[in-house]
Amino acid sequence: MNRDLRLNGRGVTLIPTYFCWRTPNSLADPELPPVLCSPVLRRAGTPPPDHRLADEPSVPLTTFLGRTRAAALYAAATGATTGEIARAAGVSAASASRHATALRDAGLITSSRHATTVLHTLTPVGASVLRASSKGDGP
Repeated sequence: MNRDLRLNGRGVTLIPTYFCWRTPNSLADPELPPVLCSPVLRRAGTPPPDHRLADEPSVPLTTFLGRTRAAALYAAATGATTGEIARAAGVSAASASRHATALRDAGLITSSRHATTVLHTLTPVGASVLRASSKGDGP
């Protein structure tokens, strides 16, 4: 969603954050100073976001991991919270957490807790699996 953030002579606080995806977000409350959260660069080796991937994981990967787990892995490609994995995979947060645990146990993702939020990101092995699955059906 595009919108203007009117400062009306007030300053703005810029916050680079790992929890902001793809585009900046403004936290605008007329009673508080304006805040603009912007995404930080992801670490090297993380595949670029591909909106098609979260909705349509490749057939070989879906066959290998299952539709839900493949969707969870694709969601983690750009960093995703458990709730974001749940939405991408179309499952409950509890189910998304179980899938993230399985992916983490397999060495495909890492998870780090920040207050009440858990962020899931790909490991180099997970990124390799996604790259290999996007090259087609063959090895």
